[in-house]
Amino acid sequence: MPRRRESRRRGSIDPRGKGRWLVRISWGTDGNGKRLRQGKTVYGTKRDAQRYLTDALKRADDGLPVSHTKQTLGAWLTEYFETWCGHLSDRTLAMYRHMVGLYLPPTLSARRLTTITPTDVQKQMNDMTARGLAPNTVRYVHSVLRAALNRAVELGKLPRNVATLVDLPRKRHREIQTLTPEQARAFLKAAEQDRWYGLWVLMLTTGLRPGEALGAKWEDWDRNRLRIQRSLVRLKRGQWQLADPKTGRSRVVSLPSVAVMALRRHRVKQAEERLLAGSKYEDHGLIFATYLGTPLSLRNIIGRHYKPLLKRAGLPDLRLYDLRHSAAMLLLAAGEHPKVVQERLGHASITLTLDTYSHVQADMQARAAERLDGLLR
Repeated sequence: MPRRRESRRRGSIDPRGKGRWLVRISWGTDGNGKRLRQGKTVYGTKRDAQRYLTDALKRADDGLPVSHTKQTLGAWLTEYFETWCGHLSDRTLAMYRHMVGLYLPPTLSARRLTTITPTDVQKQMNDMTARGLAPNTVRYVHSVLRAALNRAVELGKLPRNVATLVDLPRKRHREIQTLTPEQARAFLKAAEQDRWYGLWVLMLTTGLRPGEALGAKWEDWDRNRLRIQRSLVRLKRGQWQLADPKTGRSRVVSLPSVAVMALRRHRVKQAEERLLAGSKYEDHGLIFATYLGTPLSLRNIIGRHYKPLLKRAGLPDLRLYDLRHSAAMLLLAAGEHPKVVQERLGHASITLTLDTYSHVQADMQARAAERLDGLLR
C-alpha cells in the first residue's frame, strides 16, 4: 500500500480524448516548499502513457534530465546530423541524410519529438514495406532513426527510444555471384588488351573494394606487397576525397606475380600518358587515374570497360564488387584458411568472412572428410 500511494503521489494518468492521455509528474518541492510538477500529453494507448510515466520517474530517480523540448523530429535530425555525427565519413553522412529525406514523410518530421509513438514509427515502416521497398532499405532507414532517437534519449530530450519497439521485415540476404576458376581465367584473358587490365587483375587477386583500388597510390606498392590505407570517396558536384578504409585500419596484402607484372605494365603506360599531357597532368600519385591524373569515375569505367569486358568474355552480368567476392571464393576453394582470407579482404572479424561465404563451407567440409578418410585408411 505505501508503495502504491507513493507512485500515485508522484504521477498520474488521465484520459483526454481518444488516443490522448495527460501524464502528470511530481518532482518534489523547491527551496520554498512549492511542489514541482510537469504535465505531458502522450498520444497512443494507455500503455504508452504508462511507459512514459515509468521511464520519466526512473530518469528522475537516476538523476537524469527529463525532456521539456518542443523540438520537432525534423529539427532534431538536422541537429543530430550537424552536431553528433562527426565520427562518420562524409559519404556515410550524406547517405544518412539522403535516406531520411527520401523516406520519412514531412508529416512525421513536423511532429514534436515527444509526441511520436511506437505506433507512428511502426506505421511508417509498414508503409515502406507496402510500397515494395526492399527489407534491407526499410531496416537501414530504421537504423538511422533509431540511432538519432537514442542520442536524444541520452541528452534528455526523450524519456525512451520508441524506435526500439518496432517490428521490422526479415533481412533478405543477397545471393553472391562469383567467377569460377575457369571463368576467372577467361575474364583475365579477355582483359589483356583493356586499358584497365591492371585494375581488373588487382581486384580479382586481392579482393580490394572498388574504392580501395581507386584510392591506392604508387607509394603504397613495394615489389610484391601493397599497403591498403585509403579509399576514394566521391562527393557531390564532382568533388572527391581520400578517406580511411571501411574498417578504419590499414592492411598489407601480398601480390601474386600476375598482379606485379600487370602493375609494372600499367606504370609504364601511365608514364607515357603523363608525358603527353604535359602541364595539364595533375599528379595525385594514384595508381589508377585518368589521362590527366585525376581520380577515376566508377560509373564510367564500369559502363565503358567492365560491362563490355564481361560480354566479350561470355560471362554473366556481375557487379564490379563481385570481383572482390570472387577473390575470396577462389582462395577458399583452393583450401586457404578463412583467417587469411579475412585479413586479405579487410573484414572486421572472421565471423563476417564465414557468414558471407558460408555456401562454400559444404565443399570445404567434404574435402576435410576426404582428408580424414585418407589418414585413417
